[in-house]
Amino acid sequence: MTRVVITGACGFIGKHTVEELQRRDYEVLEVDIKNETNPIDFTTSDFKDYVQENDKVLHLGAVANFHDAEVNPQLAVKTNVIGTLNVIKACIEKKAERLVHASTGSVFDSLCSIPVTEDAPKNPRSIYGLTKKQAEDWIFHYGQIKRDAHAELPYMILRYPYVYGVGKDWGAIGAFIKRIKNNQPPIIFGGNQTNDFVYIKDVVEANMLALESQYLQQVYNIGSGREVTIEKTAHLCLELLDSKLQIEYQRPRGFDLVRFFYDTSQAKRLLGFEAKWSLEDGLKDMLATLSAP
Repeated sequence: MTRVVITGACGFIGKHTVEELQRRDYEVLEVDIKNETNPIDFTTSDFKDYVQENDKVLHLGAVANFHDAEVNPQLAVKTNVIGTLNVIKACIEKKAERLVHASTGSVFDSLCSIPVTEDAPKNPRSIYGLTKKQAEDWIFHYGQIKRDAHAELPYMILRYPYVYGVGKDWGAIGAFIKRIKNNQPPIIFGGNQTNDFVYIKDVVEANMLALESQYLQQVYNIGSGREVTIEKTAHLCLELLDSKLQIEYQRPRGFDLVRFFYDTSQAKRLLGFEAKWSLEDGLKDMLATLSAP
C-alpha cells in the first residue's frame, strides 16, 4: 500500500485531501503544527523520524492567511520557509519517492501578462507570497542537485489560486457567505479586481494526480483558468443565498493583484488536470453541503 505523509492535514485543503486519500485506500500519515490532537510537527527536526523511504510527501502545511502573515511575519517565515526546508531535508535524507508542494499565485508579480503562466515573473506583494516564493526557491535549489544521475529531491510544485469550499470561512468567498448568513453585507476591497476561483474538489483531484504523475521536476498552475471579478463573485453569493443585502465597498488593498487568472495548459497536458467545477456550480455544491443536516 502506498503511503502518503501529508502536512497541513488539519487545514482546509488538508482535511478534504485526507478524506480522498483514505477513500482511495492510501495509507495516510497526518502531520500538522503540533497541538493536543496531533503530536507530529513538520517544523521540528524530529519530523524526519516519521518519514520512510519511498513515502510520497504532500506538503500543504503553511500560514496561508494574508492577515496572519502580515501580523506575525516571524511565524510565517518559521512555518512557510523553515518548515518547508525541514520537509525538504527529511525527504532527501529518508529518500522519499517525491515531494508535492502546495504553493500559490501570490508568488507572482502584479504586472504579469494575463493569463499567468508558470514562468511568469515572481515578485510578491505580500509577506505570505514572499514566504511561499522563498519556499519554492529552496525546492528548486535541492531539486536541481543530482545524485547517481537522479534528482536528489524529486518534486512537483502546485500553485493554487483562490481555493473555496466547505471549511474555509475567510477570504473572499468564505467571508462573503459567512457574513451574508449572519445578515451582514459582504465587504469587498475595490471590486474590479479579478481572480481565478477554483473549487476544493478540483484542487483535491489535482493533488491526487500529482502524487502519481511521472512528470516530476515541474511547476503546475492549478486553477479554473477563468477570470471573475470580486464584485461579480459577491453578487453571485448574494443571489444564491437569496439575499437583498447590499455590498459594502472599501478601498483596495495593496497586496491584491488587479487581474489574475491562470493558463492551466501545462497541468492539462502533463498532469491530465482540468477543472470540472464552474464558480456557480461550485458555490451551489458548497451551499448545498453547508445546508445538509
